[in-house]
Order: sequence, then C-alpha cells, then structure tokens
Amino acid sequence: MSVVVKASKRMLLLCSGLSDMSDLIPVLTPLASGPCPSPWGEPVAIARLKAQPEDFVVEEQLGFEPTGEGEHLWLWVEKRGMNTDALSRELAARLCVSAALVSFSGMKDRQALTRQWFSVHSTALWTLGDDWLSAEGGQYRVLRAERGARKLRRGAHAANRFCITLRDVRGEHDAIESRLQLIAAQGVANYFGPQRFGHGGRNIGQGLALLASRRSGRARRRDNRESLWLSALRSALFNQVLASRVRNQTWAVCLPGDVLQLDGRSALFKPDPLDAEIAPRLARGELHPTGPLPGDGASVIDDSVLTFESHVLAPWQAICADLAALRVPAQRRSLRLMLQAPSWHWPAPDTLVIEFALTAGAFATSVLQSLAVLEEGRLDEISAE
Repeated sequence: MSVVVKASKRMLLLCSGLSDMSDLIPVLTPLASGPCPSPWGEPVAIARLKAQPEDFVVEEQLGFEPTGEGEHLWLWVEKRGMNTDALSRELAARLCVSAALVSFSGMKDRQALTRQWFSVHSTALWTLGDDWLSAEGGQYRVLRAERGARKLRRGAHAANRFCITLRDVRGEHDAIESRLQLIAAQGVANYFGPQRFGHGGRNIGQGLALLASRRSGRARRRDNRESLWLSALRSALFNQVLASRVRNQTWAVCLPGDVLQLDGRSALFKPDPLDAEIAPRLARGELHPTGPLPGDGASVIDDSVLTFESHVLAPWQAICADLAALRVPAQRRSLRLMLQAPSWHWPAPDTLVIEFALTAGAFATSVLQSLAVLEEGRLDEISAE
C-alpha cells in the first residue's frame, strides 16, 4: 500500500504545531511511502487485475433480511462502473425523494460488479424487470425490492463476499499454491487499503487541513466528508502500528497488555495471563490482538503494548491529541484478518479465480497484496467496506 501525503508545508506545520521544516521529517514519514510489509514475505506472483468489471465481483452479506413491511423501501441493487454514492443519488432522483432519505451500509467499488442493499424512506414501489439503467457513466439494475421497518445504517452488514479473477498470472505454480494455503489457514495483516486514503492519499491531506482549520478556531459540525478524512488519518496511524508488529513478528501473538478480539466480532476483552487457552486460540485464528484507532477515551491497553504503541505513535502525538480534542472516539481494530470460506481454482494456466468473504470494514487488497504484485487498475478502487 502506498499512501502519499499531498499537503502544503504550511498545512503540515499548522497541524503538527511544529516550528521549522527540519521537524517536519517525522510528520511526513508516517503517512506516506512504501508498501505495508506482509508477514508472509514478498509476493510470489505478478498478475493483472480488473481487465473487466466482472473480474472483481463483490456481494454484500447483511446477515439478516428486511422485515417485509414498514415505511422503508429496501432495494437489492447490482451496479457496474459507478460508485455507491453516485448510485444513492440516482435512486433518490428515480424515486423523487431527497438524497438524505437514501441509506446504505457500505461503500462498494466503482470498477467492479457489485451487489448491495439500499434503503429509501419512501412509500413508492419499484417495478422489477428493468434492463440495465445508465447513470453518470455507469449502470445499475434493481434485483429485489422489499419493505423494511427501519433505515439501513452504515456498517450494518456482516461481511462482503468476493470473487476475484487474476489474469496473466506469472510465477511458480507451487509457490502460488503454497502462499494461498498459508493465507487461507493463517490469514493476513488487517491493513486499511488504499481505498480508505483516496487517490494519491488525498483524504490524508484533507484530514490534516481539517485539523489545522479546527486548531485555528473555525469549529463547526462535521459532515460525512470530514468524518472520512479524519478516519483516513486514524487508519494511517493504525497501519503504522500494525506494520511495526508485522516487522517484529508479534502481529498474531498476545503480548503483555494486549486487548484481544474474537474473530468476526467487535467485542474486546483483556485476557487472563494465566489462561492457557489463549495461545492455542490465537494459533487457530479464533482470537486476534488489536491495534489503535486514535481518538478520545481512556486507554484499554497497558504494560509492554502501551509502551510499544506510544513509541510508534510518538512522532504524531499532535495529530492524536487533535483527534481526541474533536471527540473522535478511540477504538481498537483486529491486527489479523481471517478469510471466510476461501477457495480458488485455475480456469486456465495463467488465470486464477479466488473466492472468499471478509468481515465488514476489511479490505481485499490485504489479501491480494500478500499474494501478488498487481498490474493495471488502481489499488484505491479495489476494496469494499
């Protein structure tokens, strides 16, 4: 993953509170440059991704069904060549309602074939059977329409199911198979993907500018875009901590002071140091250590992990302090990402099809970059949340 900070020197100085350019070096280093290290070493293949949208199929898995009655219209929509926000606006226009009345759970790729739910606070009906409809250069069709009692909220889905086709695959077949088996059994580092940071890392630059603005006293209520920019900053800081634990080979083991997370769950717990079952459960992928999403709130870690994270984040304490001042809640995120029901096959000697599901908020790039160097396409357009 490569995240490039494109912010002016003045912006960075304002954000960091630093007084001269020599002090900017530790500010620029964190959020920028270079792929995130994989615990499994260098990629073992080179492949072409997204030769066509159907090479990257994403299907949202809610984990529940619409109630079948209520004042909200739930739409199961297939789209290609357009992003989720654009489709949300198109649905609002089609149903003659405000865009604010259209909700969805997660953002999905533009350069892909994706299926996801939308909810619309409307008494209108939707006639199924339409051909592909054009919208802002893309296409969509509604596959299913149901009534629901409540709006669909962000992050409500349980997982995303991926079917990814890699073409022109080059590399030793045995090495690729071994890497796939390793990833399927032990997972990958749970990095935030380039999608979170925007093309060229622009969301990070916007986040730094926002912090500078708030420091200058221009406070106002945050909108969705500003929340995205702040999230990009927190995600970049998380990636720094995770990369450090990958480098010292502690990304999947419990250190003194760690807080653990059950696989696929959001709840955290502090393990008993005397519990002999913790290490075997970590080895089986049932539990994972966590890393920080900096913000406001008391630390839930201590001991060596607190010392370690404080050291890694030391160059960016001003950013962490600003996030806390904005009352962005401090959170934890699993350091490891396990694939659900992974499978793969070779329809041709140089074509590999990989299928798996990931928990909501995880990025397929973490899986793909642990396997292959990807040619063509933009990495900041190949993830789903």
